[in-house]
Amino acid sequence: MVLGGIGDLLLASPPDLWSHHLGQPVGSLSPGVARLLMCLLHALGSALVASGIATLFLISGPLRRGDRFAGLAITMVVVLSDGVNAFQIRQLGAFYFWVPLTFVGLVLVGLMLALLLPAVFPAASKDAETLPDPDD
Repeated sequence: MVLGGIGDLLLASPPDLWSHHLGQPVGSLSPGVARLLMCLLHALGSALVASGIATLFLISGPLRRGDRFAGLAITMVVVLSDGVNAFQIRQLGAFYFWVPLTFVGLVLVGLMLALLLPAVFPAASKDAETLPDPDD
């Protein structure tokens, strides 16, 4: 998420890839329209960077401590940032929507593993001092 946002922030002009969707070459856009598109892309990029940093803080703090809200908060941040980003890229008809969607999938799988492993394998939990007796 952070790297995608930085990539958006580093673009200086509308990419040629947008020409098909705009119906004209990006080089023929008026300076105002080109500037508007870049401002919107840079706003998206900075929001993705901020969302990525927030996700890292949620993972390294509340999720590690076992706070119940952390998984839900991480899911909301990732789905509302990269999930919506992927959806909008797909709505545009661009082929690279799978990049942010893959990240969303990886985060959700990681969350499921982090939240389910202690329940399935109690020894994987830091709090488990002994294994449960199977005869109980």
